[in-house]
Amino acid sequence: MKKFAVVIDSTVYLSKQEIEDFELSVVSLNVVESTTSYREVEIDNEFVFAKQAQGKSLTTSQPSPGEFLETFEALINKGYEKVFCVLLSKQLSGTFQSANLAKKMLDDPEKVYVFDTNQAAYGNEMLTLELVDMIHQNKNADYIIERMNRIIKNSRLMFTVENLFSLSKGGRLSTTQAAIGTILRIKPIIKIIDGKLELVKKERTRNNVHKYFVQNILEDTKGFEHITFRITNTYSQDSAMELLEVIKEAFPKSKIVFTNYLGPVFSIHVGNKGYGISWFAE
Repeated sequence: MKKFAVVIDSTVYLSKQEIEDFELSVVSLNVVESTTSYREVEIDNEFVFAKQAQGKSLTTSQPSPGEFLETFEALINKGYEKVFCVLLSKQLSGTFQSANLAKKMLDDPEKVYVFDTNQAAYGNEMLTLELVDMIHQNKNADYIIERMNRIIKNSRLMFTVENLFSLSKGGRLSTTQAAIGTILRIKPIIKIIDGKLELVKKERTRNNVHKYFVQNILEDTKGFEHITFRITNTYSQDSAMELLEVIKEAFPKSKIVFTNYLGPVFSIHVGNKGYGISWFAE
C-alpha cells in the first residue's frame, strides 16, 4: 500500500480524536499579543475572549517555513512517499507561502503537494476528510490530486456572525456600521470568493439568512448529483440547528456533518458567536 501523509494547519479544526485517528500532522498558526506570541494549538477560545474582554489587541501570524520543513522532513524520513497539505487560503494568510517555501528546500520537492484550497476553517475540514477517505480507499496520488482539485473548484463557504464588532476590527465594517447593525440586529452574510472573505449581504432575520444560503446553494449546485455539507457554529447552536433542518429539507439526499467548534485564530476575526455552512458538489 502506498504511504501518503496529510499535513494541515491549526485552523483546520478537526477534533483531537480525528487528528489522532487519521494520523494528521498539524502545523500551528500563532496568536500575537503585542510582543508575545502563542501557538494556536496551545490556547483556546476562552483565552482569546478573556484577552479581548481586557481590551487587549490580538492579531494572528502564519507558521514559519522552518516549521513546515521540519514536519515534511520528519514524514519523509518515516518513509511516506507523498505528503499532501490542506491549508488556509493564500488570500487570507501567508501559511500557504510558508509551506511552499519549505517544499522548495527539500531534496525532492515532488514528495510534497500543497493544495491551493481557497478555503478556511470548516471548509478545509470538509476537504481534509475527503482526502483522508481517498487515502483509506488506497487511491493513487494522481487520482487524489485530480479529484481534490476538482472538489476545491466546486467548494464554497458562507457564514453569519452575531457580534459585528469583530468584523469592524477586521476592517469589513466600520465601528459606526457595527454599532448601528447591532442595534438593528443586522445579520451580515460573509462568503469566501476567490479565497477572500467578502461581505455579500445583510439580512434582518435568521429565516432570511437561511433562505439566502439555500438560494445560493441551489444556484451553485445545479446539475450536480451529490452534495456534501459541513455546518459549523461557535456558541450559536440553536441557530445552526435551525439551518441544519432547513438544509435537510431542501437537500434530502445530501451528506451533512454538523460540528460545534471554531478555534482561536478564526474566532479573533469573526467573534464569539456565529455559524456557517460549507459545501461541495460532484
